[in-house]
Amino acid sequence: MKNKMALITMLIVCLTIAQAAWGQWSSDPSVNLPLADKLGNDQVQPKVKPLPNSQWYVSWFDADPNSPPPVGYDVYLQRLDSAGVEQFPHDGNLVADLSNSSTEDYGLDIDTTGNALLAFLDTRESRNQQVTAAKMNKSGNPLWGTYGVQLTSNGAGHYSPKIIGTSDGGAVVGWSEGVGSTLNVKIQKLDKNGHLVWAQPVVFHEKGYQYFLSDLRAADNGSVIVSWVREAGFNSDKQLRANKLAADGTILWGKSNVVIFDQGSLQFGEFPYFIPDGAGGAIFAWYTSTPILQCFAQHIRADGSEAFPHNGSPGSTDTNNVRVDPSVSYRAKTDETFLFWTEEDSNQFVNGVYGQKFDGQGTSQWSSTGVVLIPLGSDTQTFVKNVQIGTGALVFWVDSPGYGLSTMQAAKLNGNGKVTCAPFPVSSAPANKYGLAVATARSGLTAVAWADDRIGNNSIYIQNVNPNCSLGPRQ
Repeated sequence: MKNKMALITMLIVCLTIAQAAWGQWSSDPSVNLPLADKLGNDQVQPKVKPLPNSQWYVSWFDADPNSPPPVGYDVYLQRLDSAGVEQFPHDGNLVADLSNSSTEDYGLDIDTTGNALLAFLDTRESRNQQVTAAKMNKSGNPLWGTYGVQLTSNGAGHYSPKIIGTSDGGAVVGWSEGVGSTLNVKIQKLDKNGHLVWAQPVVFHEKGYQYFLSDLRAADNGSVIVSWVREAGFNSDKQLRANKLAADGTILWGKSNVVIFDQGSLQFGEFPYFIPDGAGGAIFAWYTSTPILQCFAQHIRADGSEAFPHNGSPGSTDTNNVRVDPSVSYRAKTDETFLFWTEEDSNQFVNGVYGQKFDGQGTSQWSSTGVVLIPLGSDTQTFVKNVQIGTGALVFWVDSPGYGLSTMQAAKLNGNGKVTCAPFPVSSAPANKYGLAVATARSGLTAVAWADDRIGNNSIYIQNVNPNCSLGPRQ
């Protein structure tokens, strides 16, 4: 009997260890699911993309100091099933073994059949960084060849490529390219096999100005929307422009482009993202450094018209405080936009987390100064992100009382701005946390991936949050 009990105990222990190795959504905020936790490596910049069946792709960069020289930031990919179980080997599948000594932004999306699409700067075929697009199937195998599709092959500088899957089954890649003070935005379309669709890339440029690609998203009927930061030089105002391209590359929002923001300047290093509205338009959010630190939102309709006042609607009219680093989400059913940000006093000594809702015309709905989720305090509140859920929004942020002591928190609000899930821990293991990437599946399950140094070096973790604000298996 004693031997039988020992055998049963051993089987239970082995099963527990196997389950831990396979990975699954954690219900304990102190034990988040690690996706890449190699000791000594620098694993950073996660992106997360849901599949229609509540599975997930997560990508990141990994610099392994023990790899053969030259050591660089390599591109990795993982797929999770709906239970959070890793489908590729732990620490991910290698997409590209690179020698990039630093990282820039890159792209992750899916095509219409659920394959992963990635775009990144590539050093494998040229000393000069070129733009490469890769397609990986659900088993993690490359579909566009071992090296993907190299979209550039010149001596110019290339920066921050993005990729999106279009509704017609293709993919569109965008990047910034230039020599010296000349910098343009280039867009190229690929078919499902990775072949060029347009004879030449569509180029957005303007004499005397530099264009830095900001974001790229799919829209209706195979079209895409692209945005960029426009500046005349380092000390000039940095403004925001956008346009829309049809499936055949035709420019839909005019040769003069849509002016999203042209009064003052974006914060230096701010490259605002936007989200599709599901009807051919897009919702934008950004923050300015001049004339003041302020957050704004704008809705551009499918025809390129502004739904909100020109230069957007401010998150708050409170002139005693300032606002930075906004996150935007959108509820198509009611044509409502949700904006959350880090609120700070005028000296930027104390900060909190605030939010605002706008109606379809950009009118503030949660008073003129928004709702206070976390009041101003000595803890630093950063990396605010939100996704639309129910009638309101699910909000994430990093709370830091000091170096190495950060936790990640979340809260849920309804459409009236009332907190329905009080702030709760998503990751309570103290560490430096940054680079939050958040997405919601059709089922309502939300996943957040981030970089975290709890083991002594940067690693990649992910955590799910159910619609009722619980963690782990759906209850």
